[in-house]
Amino acid sequence: MKKLIPVLAVTALVLSVAPQTWSQDVSVNFFYDNLSGGSWMEVGSYGYCWQPDIAVNDHNWRPYADGYWAYTDDGWAWVSYEDFGWATYHYGRWFRLADYGWVWKPGYEWGPAWVSWRAGGNYIGWAPLPPETEHVYESRPLTGHLDIEFDIGPANYNFIDVRYIGEPVLRSRIVPYQQNVTYISQTVNVTNITYKNNTVYSYGPDVNVMNQYSSRPIQRLKLEREANADVSAAAKSGGLTKVQGNTLVVAAPGKLNKPAQAVAPPTVKTTVAEAKIENGWSEVGDENAQTQLKENIKTQDLKNVPPPTLGAPVPTPSVAPKASPGASPETATSPLEKGKGKGKNKGKNAEPAQTGSPGSPATESVAPEGGKKKHKHGEQNQAGPTASASAIGAESAASPGATPESGKRGKGGKNRGNEQSGGASTGPVTRPEGTAPPDRKEKEAEQSLRTPADGTTSAGMSGQPNGEKHEGKKKGGESPAPTPQ
Repeated sequence: MKKLIPVLAVTALVLSVAPQTWSQDVSVNFFYDNLSGGSWMEVGSYGYCWQPDIAVNDHNWRPYADGYWAYTDDGWAWVSYEDFGWATYHYGRWFRLADYGWVWKPGYEWGPAWVSWRAGGNYIGWAPLPPETEHVYESRPLTGHLDIEFDIGPANYNFIDVRYIGEPVLRSRIVPYQQNVTYISQTVNVTNITYKNNTVYSYGPDVNVMNQYSSRPIQRLKLEREANADVSAAAKSGGLTKVQGNTLVVAAPGKLNKPAQAVAPPTVKTTVAEAKIENGWSEVGDENAQTQLKENIKTQDLKNVPPPTLGAPVPTPSVAPKASPGASPETATSPLEKGKGKGKNKGKNAEPAQTGSPGSPATESVAPEGGKKKHKHGEQNQAGPTASASAIGAESAASPGATPESGKRGKGGKNRGNEQSGGASTGPVTRPEGTAPPDRKEKEAEQSLRTPADGTTSAGMSGQPNGEKHEGKKKGGESPAPTPQ
């Protein structure tokens, strides 16, 4: 018995200092203590909310714009280049507050992304889900006519040409939101967010169909939750969400405890007694025009997703996402995924790089290099894509971020990152969330994507994105510096 006493004492000591696990006991103070680059405000019935400084300084700034999309075991995940992305794109919801701009309402469950998807024809778009969807996903899938059910207007969407969905920098590909009414009419809602075994599955467009038309393969990441993560240390080091090789490592807690009564942040900068929400419909026109568009959306057949009309798709291997327990097999005939979630996180590594079309010279992709950004998040070019399908097929399809690198965390809209070589990876390299690609090489990469095989240059889509860390740019036959746009 005496021999057991020291053993029990050591065991108790180890348990008392052991790092917190994925299902740890964490409160809303987790956000109060670790979110930076913004301020807290009290907004009517929404309670305590947070607004990034960049949303105040740049009225063209939008959520889910500065980053890129990756496909994981749990569906589509947003990889952010903003240092607050670990919180605002994986917990909670966004809304647009009149006279203030975009504001984030904290949530208590981690998800790969919280967006509404629309797809059809040559365009694909996503919009932040509003606070009204926060508890719905636990009782039923978030799918169907979400635009009507939760009042998500066209102006809240970020639309891009489907060919750019695999790119590591989407900000400059997003079209001006004033044009979104056109794309809303050409697309249907393909959102499919489900909840199974305390896990959020964020499905939407069919990844196999998207890969067929994307000029670069969509990065595939195995989602790995750190079972013994010290969230306080991870928050201080910027490692709550990070891309490491072909893995998305998540140290952030899976679920936070919701307090019985609202807990105020240490400092509240602004109080808005009555929230006036801009839902994104005003750009449609007058009330009659809005009503007509809503009626048209209601009549859309969500099972009939118009396929892209870009010509022959880029040949890629078909990789079916894992299905959740009880889910029906997924088909790749429609951009809407059929998955219902997965029980285990057994992901696949990034898909092999695509090759150019037969007989066409492949264009090398160029990666962003360390340096300060010279443009604002709200910048948007107005030109549309005119590159031919054959030119798109001839592009290099190196998987973005297959060998992500480490770098400093960005400060809001100020993105910095280290240069990434284009050679073979020598081992997994960690890139914490908030590290962003710099400007010069980013523009070179975009220029290379707009340069067909015949050497002529065509205009590209433009706009702004949002995101986690990812370096998809690589050195190697660098193209001449592009003309500023």
